[in-house]
Amino acid sequence: MATQQSAKLVNREEARIEEYPEAAGQTFKKGELVYLVAGKATVCATSATLIAGMALQDATGVVDSPIAIAIAEPGTLYEMNVYHSTPASAITAITQPGMVFGHIVSANKHYINIGDTTTTRLVVQSLSKKDAVGDAYGRVLVEVIRIYCQLSSAKM
Repeated sequence: MATQQSAKLVNREEARIEEYPEAAGQTFKKGELVYLVAGKATVCATSATLIAGMALQDATGVVDSPIAIAIAEPGTLYEMNVYHSTPASAITAITQPGMVFGHIVSANKHYINIGDTTTTRLVVQSLSKKDAVGDAYGRVLVEVIRIYCQLSSAKM
């Protein structure tokens, strides 16, 4: 079984990093997906309709504090554990690259929900080399599907 951990930015050198002010009442952690509400960073809920990117630092709890975000756009890769509502099915598979799945949040951790092929938000680019194929809660490298990338000009 793979260790369940916060999602991570894989390709920091190539990623576009921008700072946005923190919205009121935020408690997100580094590695959580965020979107902008009135121009301010706000944590994404499960199956968010827009994703600005991944927070690269914890929320401060102070409104308007600058928060670094790795912008969600084609080519920006995030590493996430797989999730399935049936734990025995929460495994990585050689067939997953190229497939699209949902996004789910649990206890300040964001997962790719391989049991959700209806409200898809993420596309698997490859399996993580950190886990073996078939590992329970294994990790995969994902991109946000273009039409859900809030700040990417590539969706237009």
